[in-house]
Amino acid sequence: MKKILWFIAACGMLLTVTVAAAQTKMAYVDSEVILRELPEAQKVRTELETTLKSWQDELQKMTDNIQKEVEDYQKKQAMMQPTAKEAKEKEIADMQQKARDYYTQKLDPRQGEAVTEREKKLAPVRDKILKAIEAVAKEESFSFVFDKANDAMLLFADAKFDLTYRVLDRLKRGTPTTPAKGK
Repeated sequence: MKKILWFIAACGMLLTVTVAAAQTKMAYVDSEVILRELPEAQKVRTELETTLKSWQDELQKMTDNIQKEVEDYQKKQAMMQPTAKEAKEKEIADMQQKARDYYTQKLDPRQGEAVTEREKKLAPVRDKILKAIEAVAKEESFSFVFDKANDAMLLFADAKFDLTYRVLDRLKRGTPTTPAKGK
C-alpha cells in the first residue's frame, strides 16, 4: 500500500512539475545589440569616447615630455655636476610619477574616472532598457529573460525567443516602459 501511495505522490509531483514547466516561457535579449543600436546609448558612448580621448591625449603629452627630458638629460649628463644630475633625475622621476598618478586617476580600468564616468552615464540608459525588457516580457508572458551577451552561458537559443529587437523597437518608439497592470 505504501508503494502505491509513493507512486501516486511521485506521479502527482511529476505532473505538477510538467504543468509548471509548460507554463514557463523563456526568452533572451542581446544587450550588446541594444546598446549598439539605441541612439541614447550611442550618444553616451560618443561622449565617453571624447572624454577618454582627451585624457589619453593629455597622458601622451606627459609621456612625450618625459621622453624629451630623458633624451636631453642623456645628451648633457656627462657635462653636468653631480648635484645638477641628481636634481634632473629627481625632476624626471617626479614627472614619471605624475604621469603614473594621472593614468591611475583617469584611465585605470579598475578604479579610474573612466570607469566611474561610464557607469554614471550608462546607468539611466540601462534602467530604461531593463524597464523595456520587463514590459515586453510581461506583455508576452515570459517568465525568464536571459541576456545573450555578458557570458550568460546561453548555449543555444531559438531565434523565435529573441526579444532584442522588440525591446529596441519599444525603446526607439518611446512607448511607455511601465508594464501594463494585471499582466
